[in-house]
Amino acid sequence: MNIYKLQKINNYSLILSKCFFKIGWYTPGRWLGFLRQKRTLPFLEKVGQELLDKEYSYEGQTLDSKNLPIYFMWFQGENEFPFVIKKCLESIKKNIPERKILIITRQNIQQYTDIPDYILEKVDNGSITKTMFSDIARAALLYKNGGTWVDAAIFLTKKIPDEYFEKQYYCPCGIISEHKKDFRYLFNRTKGWNISFQGTNQKYFPLYDFLFHFYCKYFSEYPTHVYYFMTDYMISLFCKHNKQFCEIINNQQENNIREFDLALMMNKSMTVPNKKRLENLLNSTFIHKLTYKKNWVTDKNGKETIFGYLMND
Repeated sequence: MNIYKLQKINNYSLILSKCFFKIGWYTPGRWLGFLRQKRTLPFLEKVGQELLDKEYSYEGQTLDSKNLPIYFMWFQGENEFPFVIKKCLESIKKNIPERKILIITRQNIQQYTDIPDYILEKVDNGSITKTMFSDIARAALLYKNGGTWVDAAIFLTKKIPDEYFEKQYYCPCGIISEHKKDFRYLFNRTKGWNISFQGTNQKYFPLYDFLFHFYCKYFSEYPTHVYYFMTDYMISLFCKHNKQFCEIINNQQENNIREFDLALMMNKSMTVPNKKRLENLLNSTFIHKLTYKKNWVTDKNGKETIFGYLMND
């Protein structure tokens, strides 16, 4: 298969889907998503077949989550944080105060895990993107050490209870969002979930065992990733082939179901109705996926925005 051709088709299709969703054409946007699945999943399934068919043990040693690290990755290092990323890290320190936070970079990642040199070479020459490298790093770190992965653009608005982390596996689950009308198409056989905040209280947990060794195999054979959401596709395939993990992810209590909604409100003024909407959102969701690429402002027409309110608090 021509990997570059498939990657290009998927990327253009994803852009077109986003355009459809932006103007409210949800059905054609979802159909493009189904077509990407139909085109890409069989290819990835074939590459990872041996690993998908492997027998995995779920009897790993349970570790004290308070002693497990939180991984926060920024490729270039802490001195290169954009403003929003700095605020996200501050929110994590504030709301998970007992846990050690490790700032992971390209330069220090080998101190905490073992990623093959041929993958690092492809990262350095640009064949593997920074986003894809973060997916590889997430699998490698959690496989070897256990702990919690938090995307750099995650903003926390409430202290997270200890019991949230005392599980074999955890992540936001049952997500419903106006922003992500296509969200559930990725997740056949499962509730809607997202991998921007996830972890385990075990070393060598089967999901990360599978993902890490899949990446090692895949990038030993192919020069680049086939699709931006390749990791989501692989988790979907793991659910298909591994009933025990599928039960674990489905038996999670729904949580943070509106993870993507705060990003849509940031430039709205703090009027009484918008303040009420914000309060309702924060009552149901404390893990929020933001972005540093939006032009959010702290005030609008002389009134403080939700972005300004949150960033100044």
